[in-house]
Amino acid sequence: MNGTNCMNEKDRNSKDIPKLARHWLNSGRFFRWTSTLEENKSFGELNIFCIQKGDVKKPAILMIHGYPTSSFDFMELFNLLSTDYFVCALDTPGYGFSDKPRNGYKYSIEDDARLVDYYIKELLKFRKLTLVTHDKGNSVGLALLELYKNQDRYAIGHLIITNGNIYLPLANLTGFQKILLNRLTGPVVTKFVTGKMLANGLNRATHNVKESREKVRSNAFILGYQNGGQIQHDIIQYLNQRKQNEVRWLENLKNSNVPAALVWGEDDKIAPTKVSDYVWDNYLKVRTAKSNYWIIPKANHYVQNDRPEILSKLIRQSFGEELNFQAISKEEKPYSKSS
Repeated sequence: MNGTNCMNEKDRNSKDIPKLARHWLNSGRFFRWTSTLEENKSFGELNIFCIQKGDVKKPAILMIHGYPTSSFDFMELFNLLSTDYFVCALDTPGYGFSDKPRNGYKYSIEDDARLVDYYIKELLKFRKLTLVTHDKGNSVGLALLELYKNQDRYAIGHLIITNGNIYLPLANLTGFQKILLNRLTGPVVTKFVTGKMLANGLNRATHNVKESREKVRSNAFILGYQNGGQIQHDIIQYLNQRKQNEVRWLENLKNSNVPAALVWGEDDKIAPTKVSDYVWDNYLKVRTAKSNYWIIPKANHYVQNDRPEILSKLIRQSFGEELNFQAISKEEKPYSKSS
């Protein structure tokens, strides 16, 4: 696929960039994309970061990140899966190494879905892929299903949905999320938010297996890229969009013929299993398309970081590989709630 480097060589290899963040940046590319929203017309083209790893001739997997992080969340899965699959991800506007416009730019789940659709059709040019989504990315994936049913250029072979508050009435939003979301407190507080603050807070509250110091430093750098902390009030508005559209997006899932699986970290306090239980009982269990529901013990909100080996096995299962959990202790072995 064609792309640009966006940053000059000196900036990309600066010693100020932590090692893992620099490696992730230098392993990816940038492409130009223009928002589909009339409100964003004056902002013109944005630089969108994307990354691919593996043999393009092998089965494809596309991963969509959540809030407030980026494609960097999938580093471990990239390493585990790219030997046998072509693994891809991108940073939606406002996240990761993609541009983070402000001063009235409208961040939108459905705009993100159109970006993903464009990325698949025009840049990756996949005929078939498996989609793995997390957190905010779940809503992007569900919105994408609405676009997907009206096209015939690619097929989604499987949709794997991991921890995220896709049904907000059962969510446990943190106090900090509520402050950032609020139209009065959010614009004030977001001025003081830094990437380091976000990375340290996420490591404390949303990971059972604490990230290495180098990983946290790299995540802090990526979160703070283009002063990303200072647009948190803007980008967290996706929760209001989810509140308005979550039933319609979940109906997309219910009515879709795409095989789907919920894979949930059991210890998530923000998006607890009562969210995934509700979605399973009301939208997946009742549909005709193939559906599964897995719980991963001792995993928190970032299940892809706490238990990447187990999640990678469940992704492999969607391609027909046989599961082998013999080396995993009984206490950590995933279990199915599909029956």
